[in-house]
Amino acid sequence: MTGPEAARRLLASPLLRRIAGLWDGGQLFLTGGSLRDRLLGLPTHDLDLAVSGDPRAAAEAVAVRLGGRCFPLGHPPLVTWRVAGARHNVDLWGIEGGLEHDIFRRDFTVNALFWRLPRGPLLDLVGGLDDLAAGRLRVVRKENLVSDPLRVLRGVRLLATHPELRLTAESEQQLGRSAPGLRSVARERVCEELRLLLGGPGVERSLLLAARIGVMEAMLPSWRGYTRVQAVARLAGELRALQRAGGAVARAAVEVAVAVLASPGAGFPGAWEAPAAAAALAAIGWPPRAAQRAAAAAGLGEQLLPVLGRNAAAERDLAAQADDLLEPAVAWAVARSAVTGADSRVPGTALLRWWRRFSSRPPLLSGEEIATLLALPAGPARGAAVRALRRAHARGEVRNREQAERFLRETQIR
Repeated sequence: MTGPEAARRLLASPLLRRIAGLWDGGQLFLTGGSLRDRLLGLPTHDLDLAVSGDPRAAAEAVAVRLGGRCFPLGHPPLVTWRVAGARHNVDLWGIEGGLEHDIFRRDFTVNALFWRLPRGPLLDLVGGLDDLAAGRLRVVRKENLVSDPLRVLRGVRLLATHPELRLTAESEQQLGRSAPGLRSVARERVCEELRLLLGGPGVERSLLLAARIGVMEAMLPSWRGYTRVQAVARLAGELRALQRAGGAVARAAVEVAVAVLASPGAGFPGAWEAPAAAAALAAIGWPPRAAQRAAAAAGLGEQLLPVLGRNAAAERDLAAQADDLLEPAVAWAVARSAVTGADSRVPGTALLRWWRRFSSRPPLLSGEEIATLLALPAGPARGAAVRALRRAHARGEVRNREQAERFLRETQIR
């Protein structure tokens, strides 16, 4: 793409013309990922704006005109003001030390382009436009990776979200050398990049590279020396494909996808250790409840894998155990089967349909009825009896109240 071609594309945007007219206290420059993606012809509803004046005043003016609210992100002196509107998010920050200084402190050349609103020119001091046209992802300066090591992970993430980009050999080496710095980065920043990575169309090649150059090891030591990287990367790719397919399994695939990051410590492929997986995700900084759910769902998915579509009683028994984890467990099992060349989407969808019908029915016996029948006080024993009956009902071993009572008495005798 040439400079004139880029200018024509940007001048054609009504949104950019409108934003330029919302504030007159200084110059506004479109930059970063929002400019990069517009030049690539990708849809984007967010804007990154560098401001020559007061960024807070600019954000407040934009918020009033867009009908949104503004609030600060980060800590002084590196504060970004975000305007959250109904249709667009706009991030604004002040230009520190002059425009040239701002350009040369950026992470990658394709993110270091600046377009002065509303009519240009396009400022390119680092060859970002040529790199964008060639699909090159190139570090602006290696020192910038040291000043903010999150940029190492962002480079890997961009390979997942933007398959048209390729790291140059030199930049790949620079990311690998700077990867240990990720241990000092705030966990919430790391997790956000990982979420984007796992949802990207190029997640498979991104994970392979991250493992090869030491990025995964820097975040999770269990990746050191791990030899099943290809299988994990393929699984991540299959889970992402499920996310694009739509339906309940697609939504659940988003929730369980993070478990692939914990695979080396959880014993994948093989005997999945859910506690080890949850601990690994917590070490990255993943929210504890989400980490535990993803790890447990993956473990149930591993159990479902050999019986899904082959043994109705066994898969329904597992469904009764999984309860609200069933959807992510099925997503994991379907993706795992795809890694081996099989297709379990039809039996997986059928199991979810059956479970929705089954779980909407009233229980054969209530908890109070079970307690009276077996003379059980409130406590773990009563809960175990309720769960045992539910699993037997799911397997088809009991179908009515009389059979349920007989099952419980016989179970108690044993």
